[in-house]
Amino acid sequence: MPDRRPGGAIRLGQVQVHGPRGAVRRLTLALPWLQLALAVAVVFFSFIVDAMAAAPTVVGATLFRADQIEVVEARRRYGERFEALAERYEDLRAVASGLDNRLCKVVLAYGVEGAGADTCGRPFDLAAAPGAGISGAQVRAVRTAIEEDAEGVAARLAGRLAAAVEVESSRPDLVALTPFASPLRGDDFVLVSPFGETTNRVTGAAEFHHGIDLAAPGGTPVRVTAAGRVTFAGRGSTLGSAWRRYGRMVGIRHGDAFVTIFGGLEATEVRAGQNVVRGQRIGTVGTSGWNVEPNLHYGVLRRQSDGRHRAIDPRIHILDYRWDNERTLVSEFAAAPDALPPLPATLLR
Repeated sequence: MPDRRPGGAIRLGQVQVHGPRGAVRRLTLALPWLQLALAVAVVFFSFIVDAMAAAPTVVGATLFRADQIEVVEARRRYGERFEALAERYEDLRAVASGLDNRLCKVVLAYGVEGAGADTCGRPFDLAAAPGAGISGAQVRAVRTAIEEDAEGVAARLAGRLAAAVEVESSRPDLVALTPFASPLRGDDFVLVSPFGETTNRVTGAAEFHHGIDLAAPGGTPVRVTAAGRVTFAGRGSTLGSAWRRYGRMVGIRHGDAFVTIFGGLEATEVRAGQNVVRGQRIGTVGTSGWNVEPNLHYGVLRRQSDGRHRAIDPRIHILDYRWDNERTLVSEFAAAPDALPPLPATLLR
């Protein structure tokens, strides 16, 4: 039973502790000490309980932060990969645009009208790529847009190709008779006077240029651009004063659809009445006519439904050379507002 010690403290009992050499030590358990121990135990237990209650929140916040960092890093990686794919897609878009322009030149050279020639020169309106912070919703949206883009591009190219194939199937002779090549081989030439409104480099007067002038070294071979029949080879002045400017020239008739004119020649290597094939030499570049340096004047005339021949931009009919502004070229494809000076019967015989 507890007893009261001198001084008023209540003694609850004693605990004997035996030492290793038989010594005995007695510890008296007093009520204040027990109360203090219980108070410490309650505080410690409360701390443990609070810690256990807060642990899920702390752990959850830590895990959420880790997940958030991982998600941000994953989005960054996916964004970088997506940007790399977007660059490749841009390259494919450029290839498709170049192919579309070349097909446009084919159908325009054939004189195709309607759906096959629609939107020539108009760029593809394709999806824009988002930045590196791409989200899952953006990925799905862009993927859908790219699929639609691909379908649209394929449909446009297929339409142009079908139009060209239809013309070639119905008019197989048109392939050989349509000017499709450059009159000068390689790329050792410079366009010095384009088709259309320009300033005459000799007279300084504003005029409509009915062909193109290609500067090249004197003596460069000039070649036929389509199968046909030579209708004229000689001095342009013999055809009339309006043709004096072309100096020594050659005219070739390609069936009923086209006439090509080669001016400023140094020498001619064909004669009137001679049949020629694409790629055959007909003369060399020179300075005859209104030339300020060796260059070739090349013109393409297309027969219209009214029977007249109208000059058109020869660059449309040059498929083996890539012009810098081909999209603009096909979008602004135009014929001369007026025909050349009346074509002499000589050029059409």
